[in-house]
Amino acid sequence: MERSTPAFASSIRWQSANVVSQVLLQLLFIMALARLISKADFGVMSIALVVVGFVEIFAQIGIGPSLVQRKELQPRHVRAALHFSIGLGVAFFALMYGIAPKIGHWFNSDALIEVLRWVALSFVLSSVALVPRSLLVRRMDFKRLFAAAMIAMVIGNLGIGLGLAYAGYGVWAYVAALLSQNAILGLCFWWMKPQGTEGLLGGWRWDDLREMLAYGGRSTVFNWFNYAATKADTVLVGEFAQANPASGGGWTATGLYDRSAHLMSLPITILGKLGDSVLFSGMSALQTDLQALQRVVSRGIALIAWLVIPGSLALAWFATEVAVLLLGADYADAGPIVRILFVGVAFRSLIKLADAVVRATDQLIPAIAIKVAYLSGLILTIYSALRSGSGLEGVAWAVTTCTVLQFLVFYAWLGSALQWKRATAFRATAAGWLAALIAAPGYLAIDWLMPEWAGDGVDQMSLILKVLVIATWTACAWIIVALRSPSVVDGGDLELRAKWTAYLPKWIGKHVT
Repeated sequence: MERSTPAFASSIRWQSANVVSQVLLQLLFIMALARLISKADFGVMSIALVVVGFVEIFAQIGIGPSLVQRKELQPRHVRAALHFSIGLGVAFFALMYGIAPKIGHWFNSDALIEVLRWVALSFVLSSVALVPRSLLVRRMDFKRLFAAAMIAMVIGNLGIGLGLAYAGYGVWAYVAALLSQNAILGLCFWWMKPQGTEGLLGGWRWDDLREMLAYGGRSTVFNWFNYAATKADTVLVGEFAQANPASGGGWTATGLYDRSAHLMSLPITILGKLGDSVLFSGMSALQTDLQALQRVVSRGIALIAWLVIPGSLALAWFATEVAVLLLGADYADAGPIVRILFVGVAFRSLIKLADAVVRATDQLIPAIAIKVAYLSGLILTIYSALRSGSGLEGVAWAVTTCTVLQFLVFYAWLGSALQWKRATAFRATAAGWLAALIAAPGYLAIDWLMPEWAGDGVDQMSLILKVLVIATWTACAWIIVALRSPSVVDGGDLELRAKWTAYLPKWIGKHVT
């Protein structure tokens, strides 16, 4: 199965549309769901999703990434991947069904047991969809991935999920939305018949599978530590809150923290999915061409920094406004937690790009060591914060501090991995810091001059107007930097520059060179 030269421009356009649309639809879903089910329901579901997410990494043993990363892929490899992944999916569903009571007992919750058993069906649904989805990603066919994602989210989340939530089904509406979305995605992927899915009923040898499991095993360990590092805070908060209901707050506190962390993760989700698909697939094709890989990574760092550093500043500065607008007035007390977590958004987004480099070039062993150190520090600092009575804000500070340290270590190491001078990766973020510097005075003026939106209640119009002004000013900061340094947008591609500057007023466009 031949591998074509990666078409980054077209792929990024379609996958950007895919990811942004998914995040916006998910945001609409969460905004509506937060007003239809309780914080406690969110708390139960957050722990169920974290537990299943931990196990699901092992349920596939890196088969999907192996199909994408492998230089030469034969039909026998695809057959082996399909049969093995479905077998693992069924086995891990049975495992989760059996151990659900023990997990429920650990969290002192009978409700968690049944939720876990139903959510575990996602192991089977994901295993069925894994091969066609991986083949679409390998071929960078993001146009069809976009279509499948939109169909699944509209029917599963907005249709089935919100319909059941409105009917009063509580946490089960969330469960139904998740399972129906995964089922519809799988059906769409198979209906699209990506190249490589022909003749899947033939035979295969264990040697074919062993070739993929070598890389897949390393990828699985890396992904597990990576996932554990993003979910350790929710698990520790949930365990502490349930073990100490008087001071910990029970499922309600867990739900409050989970929604705060979810808001922080939205921009990271966009960039993470782009990194896991477009950049991972494209850089896998370029893994033996060091100079081309250096150019792609440098452009990626500059673009992500330009977008997320000023955005992270805006989100942290106006965290309470964001929390109330998206989740409702009941979540106003999430503001201080969200503010702290938003400080780390830019750093975590840039780490996502480094993760894609690591996986594409199979530099997984040193990256695993970094993740282990980060996870260990995270667990220790979160545990200390909870035991010392620092509460959810203390947890947020622990997460943000460890994230910044991980960023510094990862980017120092990335210079060596790509044979750069160590400071090169950091210098590539300059456009983002410049945009944040330009944006900061505007945010200060908005904070002083805009009318108050919170009093006896929430003035929705004032709140929406303030958020729109913030978004507009952030866009202005992006534009100013792009006009000063257009390569941050187009990477120095003059043909691409001519296309995007054509949308600017002529008196501005003529100054962009």
